[in-house]
Amino acid sequence: MFIKKTMTLLLFALVSAASAQTGGDSSAIQATRLLPGESISLDGSLDHPAWQRAVVHSRFVEREPNNGASPKFETRFQVLVDERALYVGVTALDPQPELIRRQLVRHDQVFRTQDFVALYLDPMGRKKAAQWFRVGASGSTADGLHTAEDDNEDFSPDFDFDAASKLTPQGYTAVFRVPFASLRFGVVGAGEASLPWRMMVVRRVPRDQTYLLMSVPLARDASSFIDDLQALDAAAPRQNPSFLQWRPNLTLRRSTEQPAGQGVSGETKANLGLELKWRPRPELVVDATLRPDFSQVELDVPQLSSNTQFALYLPEKRPFFLESSDLLRSPTDALYTRSVTRPRWGLRGSWRSDAVAATAFATHDLGGGDVLLPGPYGTGTAPQGASDAAIARLRVDRDQLTVGALASWRRYGSNQGDNAVFGPDLTWQATPNLRLRAQWLASRTSALPDDTGALVASAAQTGSMLYANAFWRAEPYEAAATIENTTLGFRNDNGFVSQSGVRRLAVDAHRVWRNHGPLNEIWLNFKAESVQDSLTRRTIYSQVTPGVYTGYSNNSEFSMEYRGLTRQRVSADSDLLQERYWHFYYSRNAALWAPRVSVEYDRGDMVDFSANQVRAGERIKLRATLRPLARLELLPTWSLAQLRAPQGGTTYRESAAQLLAIWHLAPQQTLRLIMQRSQVDRQAEPLRGVAAYVDRGRSDSLTYTWRRSAGTTYYLGANRGRAGVAPDNSRSTEVFAKMQVDVRRVAPVER
Repeated sequence: MFIKKTMTLLLFALVSAASAQTGGDSSAIQATRLLPGESISLDGSLDHPAWQRAVVHSRFVEREPNNGASPKFETRFQVLVDERALYVGVTALDPQPELIRRQLVRHDQVFRTQDFVALYLDPMGRKKAAQWFRVGASGSTADGLHTAEDDNEDFSPDFDFDAASKLTPQGYTAVFRVPFASLRFGVVGAGEASLPWRMMVVRRVPRDQTYLLMSVPLARDASSFIDDLQALDAAAPRQNPSFLQWRPNLTLRRSTEQPAGQGVSGETKANLGLELKWRPRPELVVDATLRPDFSQVELDVPQLSSNTQFALYLPEKRPFFLESSDLLRSPTDALYTRSVTRPRWGLRGSWRSDAVAATAFATHDLGGGDVLLPGPYGTGTAPQGASDAAIARLRVDRDQLTVGALASWRRYGSNQGDNAVFGPDLTWQATPNLRLRAQWLASRTSALPDDTGALVASAAQTGSMLYANAFWRAEPYEAAATIENTTLGFRNDNGFVSQSGVRRLAVDAHRVWRNHGPLNEIWLNFKAESVQDSLTRRTIYSQVTPGVYTGYSNNSEFSMEYRGLTRQRVSADSDLLQERYWHFYYSRNAALWAPRVSVEYDRGDMVDFSANQVRAGERIKLRATLRPLARLELLPTWSLAQLRAPQGGTTYRESAAQLLAIWHLAPQQTLRLIMQRSQVDRQAEPLRGVAAYVDRGRSDSLTYTWRRSAGTTYYLGANRGRAGVAPDNSRSTEVFAKMQVDVRRVAPVER
């Protein structure tokens, strides 16, 4: 009952919240209004007469590598506005335009290895969050959201916007068109003052050094990257556009399955789905999905998982769950949308005003995944059946203080019980240098595993989790401390909780030296952590780790840590095992054809969790971004872990590899190939109770994508998979075609 009352209150806040606004800034960026009948073409050029009338803003400063220095590359921008959209034109001059890096990349893959310009917009004016938009010199685009409370840049949200770039003899130019319908801003009543919109333009220039230029200066110890956005005058629309957007989609699929030792079965299906987005007013967005299909979503990168005790976190890639994803974030992973495995339908509402933001969604999940069952020494799982889930999140901003609350509920069918979670959280920028974050959650769970491991309705079990963190930064120092207490009965089936019944204390401290000779920065790092069993007070895990990090030319990075004071306990009745190994990391922009190459390497004595022993071993992970041809992008990843037995030979070996290849047919058309391979070999050790284990995995995917806009996309693809060791392996194949179209109706709402 308590959870229903809580969600009712949060939903009421979602549709009724409002706040007062104040503002005014004499040094604002000036936007020039287009004349009646004028329209801007999106070809990347600034030849339209309107750009000649627009105010030119050319005050840029260098952020990296020398903060506050005069930039070596001249940059300027202008702002235009009409009744529907905001336009920003950027001129990026370069004394050596032939060095501009302008490879075509997929949407949301515009990174620091390419020349690009970016626009940050905060229509709320509170500098709590900013929508950002990028366009590379090639015309490739990216977008997302930057949140101040955790200084996080999230690529997950996708907004409707247009951008294009054009090479010139002096460098390149770029034009952004951001519809007001894509921005989240509030409305104030008659006689009320509003906070000004805020904006920033940045430019990335990868050369011998990787330069970052900004249109506003930012102190090294600023609380976030968006701490000093500049006010933007005359940009807010005279009318607030409401819209109703329909995205019907049709998927045709032919699939076959061949379980181990059985015959082949196949089926052909057609799925008609619908995505709806309704914005009745600027503060409120309603999303709905019916019979969603995620055939086109990129496969998860394979991870090494055999010699681990706890569940691995997976990023969200499905579009419905990405709307207002920043509102789902809290000081902990209290909301984890990957826990929804196969949604049949979903409904979501998100509200944003100047000081209040909230989101709530409900979904029916067909299940098929795993329910996480956390414990002190590992994460168990139970089969996930069909369920109904609901989540509500409320956040109130007051100057430097953000207070939030969440309620989460999941009810399993077939008399399997439920799980409910509720709790408040806060983020307080106590001083310009000190940020405090805390969260408390309580849970009540009646969906508990029986002797077979299946969930059944049982007498309810309760638990709680307390998290507190302090982060302090004052150039050239940083420090943080975290305390967590998670009771044994705590569970969050809509969140990510891999361990319970523990107390955790972690501290870290850092000191940086900048611009010493060829080195851009040198960091000395120190980390310490202790995790104890709440009942026995015995140490489960502890570490004291010193390390060093340095960054230098060609976007190169090198770090080294000595993990010789790391101890782990495999189970409640086992001894504390001492690990001693070195950790290395190196990456750089190797060449134009190899814009990013990195390697991670661990070597020394490591815990073998299956054998409850410390053994000599190594872990290695190689990653690269390769451009052998202008239109071909290769992203290989390879990971290996192995441990050696005392008598010699390898007792455990696991590897995982992926090749992601993209042929860029055009800026909006790609052909994507994914090839994945995994294998595990474990030798039997009867005296230690370890059985032999061998496994093999293989997945291949080929997908053609034509992304005409954020909402109109066509896909054609084929997948095949194989799991297990021949001849006792299972196989599957799939061929699909999917079409999604964007149908939008826009209507102005008078202010």
